[in-house]
Amino acid sequence: MKHNNNDKERSMKMMMMKLLCAAFFILHTSFFTSCSNDHTGSIDVSGSCLVEKFVLNGQYEGIINTEKRLIKIKVPANFNQKGNMEITSLDVSSGAKANLKVGDHVNFDADRTLHITNGDLEMDYQISVRNDEALLSLFILEGVKGAINQNDKTITVSVMGNSGIDLENATFEVACSEDATCSPASGTKANFKEPVQITLTDNTATNTYTVYVTLIENPVAIFVGDAENVELLNDEEKAAAKWLTGNIEGAAYASWDMVASGSISLDECKFIFFHRHSPAYGNYNGFAEAATGAMTALPKMKEFWKRGGAFVLSRSAVNYAIALGAMPEDAYPNNCWGGGGGEGSDLMGDDPWHFFAYDVSHPLWKNLKTYPGAAPDAVYTLDNGYTICNTTSQFALWNPYTGQEAFETITGARALSHGGDGAVVAWELKAADGNFGKGGIICFGSGLFDWNSPTPYTSVYHDNMGGIMLNAFDYLTK
Repeated sequence: MKHNNNDKERSMKMMMMKLLCAAFFILHTSFFTSCSNDHTGSIDVSGSCLVEKFVLNGQYEGIINTEKRLIKIKVPANFNQKGNMEITSLDVSSGAKANLKVGDHVNFDADRTLHITNGDLEMDYQISVRNDEALLSLFILEGVKGAINQNDKTITVSVMGNSGIDLENATFEVACSEDATCSPASGTKANFKEPVQITLTDNTATNTYTVYVTLIENPVAIFVGDAENVELLNDEEKAAAKWLTGNIEGAAYASWDMVASGSISLDECKFIFFHRHSPAYGNYNGFAEAATGAMTALPKMKEFWKRGGAFVLSRSAVNYAIALGAMPEDAYPNNCWGGGGGEGSDLMGDDPWHFFAYDVSHPLWKNLKTYPGAAPDAVYTLDNGYTICNTTSQFALWNPYTGQEAFETITGARALSHGGDGAVVAWELKAADGNFGKGGIICFGSGLFDWNSPTPYTSVYHDNMGGIMLNAFDYLTK
């Protein structure tokens, strides 16, 4: 008997169904036996792993944040026994077990992990014991950063006499310890023509800071930019300017128009910081055509340099050394890219980007934070999670810069640091008197010399930026 095509198709379909059913049975059996340690075929997820109460030393009860898996315990400001604290109460979900128990004595000088299990469920909590703290970490008056002295609890704000700030009704902003309250509140106005007191409180911790505003007529150091005031600068330049005015006493911001017109006195100025964040230029002429404000003020800047004034120039501003006459016009950076207002690279991983010092004993690299296990010549300026724009104006070691010696011969500079590819990323130029050091010029063409991250990060090595600048200020002015 012959089978027609329909019979053949039905026969094939029945066979395929049998094979699929057999495969499903094998997979089903394998899944449930492999998921059970005791081969009973069951997973216990019926309970929960919540911490309901946590108390140390019979009186310090934890604030439990289940969403963040965090238990925070506050102790008095003068409490110094975190190294040996007793767990006196620990309540968890019914049926749950913990790696710590009531009666345990634990060292909480560092955060500890509380591991909870319930059947096949697991959950970790971070236990953090913190002293009450009322410290001010940042003070800004109408865009001008104040210098905070934690020893005598004073804040000094240096304001240009022609800044336009109404000191009798000026707005201030602060950043302080996580749990501290501020009085008067951040974002309010006060009369800063007289000293103003700001009180921070966190349970047993209280500190009162006194704010003093100093009017500057003859600044010791200035940050120069195109904008009328600091707040109108782009974010990268603004961060650099606020570092200078907040960390060097007697420093101020000045626009190029103020310098060119003589409305700001340079009589007592020793140090000028010019950090220009804009598209990189392929040659010196491109910079000169774009940086019109800086070029307009060039006669004043040349006069300043020739009488012993010092400069730090960074990003595309390194080209200004050529305008000053400190560097040959045909020795402009040959390896330039980047620009814009915030795009760049997210620096992830435990080992952030870094460059390398040619001479680790140079005063510029003194007292910097070092990465554990890093090469002794590695200089870190960024942190995990920091985002840079990666704008560079540096010297790649291709012709005519075929090595450090060739670079120094052609530019008249002293090479200070290089990237992993050998490019010279920081260099030092002589003062007008022909010597390195006081009155000289330090240039940072590296993309890693960056002041503002549009993404959040925890500052560790970025603090080296300030350290390098303070070293530069001391080296070039004393």
